[in-house]
Amino acid sequence: MVQVCNGLCERLKSDRFTNNLRYEIGQKWCSLCALFFFTEEYTCPCCKTRLRSKPRSKKYELPRM
Repeated sequence: MVQVCNGLCERLKSDRFTNNLRYEIGQKWCSLCALFFFTEEYTCPCCKTRLRSKPRSKKYELPRM
């Protein structure tokens, strides 16, 4: 079955923040819808694609102590 954005995500999208703070404050990224969400679930509420909760680039990761 093909995953398709159903448009539900437009109502659920989050406010704007700087890119390096999004993952720190708990937002997750849907690569199909191309939007950030505040959710505790692992899948997008719109298209059921798995959400990304960590940045792909190491330059946006927090330094570990």
